[in-house]
Amino acid sequence: MNEQSDKKERKKMQTTNAGAVPRRRRRPRGLNEWQDLITEQLDEAMAKGAFDNLPGTGRPLRLSEHPNEPADMRMANKLLKDNDLTPAWIGERKKLLAEVEALRATIQRQWDRIHRRCGTVGADREALKVSWSRTVAQWEDQISSLNQRIVDLNITLPIWRMELHRLRLDEELKRVGASRELAADGR
Repeated sequence: MNEQSDKKERKKMQTTNAGAVPRRRRRPRGLNEWQDLITEQLDEAMAKGAFDNLPGTGRPLRLSEHPNEPADMRMANKLLKDNDLTPAWIGERKKLLAEVEALRATIQRQWDRIHRRCGTVGADREALKVSWSRTVAQWEDQISSLNQRIVDLNITLPIWRMELHRLRLDEELKRVGASRELAADGR
């Protein structure tokens, strides 16, 4: 609002509502504020006993249909459930997560092994540096392959919150306290 319209607004409030407090414009509520408001209202209703005499109280719920399940997926999901199977994207996601954890464990194990041998000097030290560089290059190739599979999976996921983040070698090395090159002090 500019100054002129603000003055007009105040003058109008003074003439129409003598002694009334001017109302401020409310800003839109954020998602967390809505959730807090809803939770508060549910708690108040529960305290007043609004949910005490609902039909079926004390008996198990019969959820034959899932309310958020798309109608076109209902039969496919029932067949999968009845045969103890999961959708392909769930299996692929679990497999990828297991491979990422295995890679992280390998990086940790290799770094611990290299870090223990950091005190070596001369030709052994140079061999250690070459071995580390070769290992880092292998991880880079492995991460590149995993990232391509992660991108392919993320495209097929029906739920965006289940997307996997791509890996970055520098971040994975930093996680264990290592770097791409072995320094003179072994770091």
